[in-house]
Amino acid sequence: MKLPTISVCLSLVFVTFGAKLPSSFIKCNIKQKDFQQCLTKAVEHAIKQMNRPFKEVSLLSLEPLELPAMIIDAGSQIVHAQQSFKNLKFSGFNETTCSKVEFDVNAKTLKLDCLVPHFRFVFDYSVNGRLFLFSFYGKGPGWVIFQDNRIEIMFTLGQYEKNGRQYYNVIKQQLTTSPRAIDFEFENLFDGDQESAGRFNKILKENVLEVYEDVKSGYDEAFGRMFAFVFDRFLTRVPVVYLFGEQ
Repeated sequence: MKLPTISVCLSLVFVTFGAKLPSSFIKCNIKQKDFQQCLTKAVEHAIKQMNRPFKEVSLLSLEPLELPAMIIDAGSQIVHAQQSFKNLKFSGFNETTCSKVEFDVNAKTLKLDCLVPHFRFVFDYSVNGRLFLFSFYGKGPGWVIFQDNRIEIMFTLGQYEKNGRQYYNVIKQQLTTSPRAIDFEFENLFDGDQESAGRFNKILKENVLEVYEDVKSGYDEAFGRMFAFVFDRFLTRVPVVYLFGEQ
């Protein structure tokens, strides 16, 4: 999967046989009457366990989920600066709750509506531009926390045959984030000038949700590709029959 906004340097291991779901995962058969309800519980239960990798099905650890780099383009009205991040570590997924997970076997779409109470990522950042009419620049460590972050994502899947078995793969994703509040800290703004950094942080804190809305599409695209990459690795290892039973 090509990731234009995220550089992911990970190797994939392919084998000639399909892997089954880990024994600790909840199994749901698409023919059971409560399939969608079962799937909602199964996905939430699986996410909470991913504080370690499941190498047998190519699932990465989500605590933390590490990315070497991410670039967010400037917004259209407020944020006139490209944001460059390196050495990112995302965490907080073990507290995820999902209100709805739906799989449409005919349309091959999987929709998730989940809440991450403390969606946190730490990083090294580099930025130079304007916020409103206020010029700013900086380079150093930082962190952001999305409080009560609602994540709605839809994966559109393809289907193919490998070694006599059917597999899914992710061909498209669409994600939206809706945080209730955002906390942050960027060290070394204005090369450590505390007075300038204080004025800037005051403006940003007072308008943080409005500022985020201006660049949200870039973050949503980057996060969507990140989750699609994780999910696609999993799908390449587990045949359809082991995911949902015979269709």
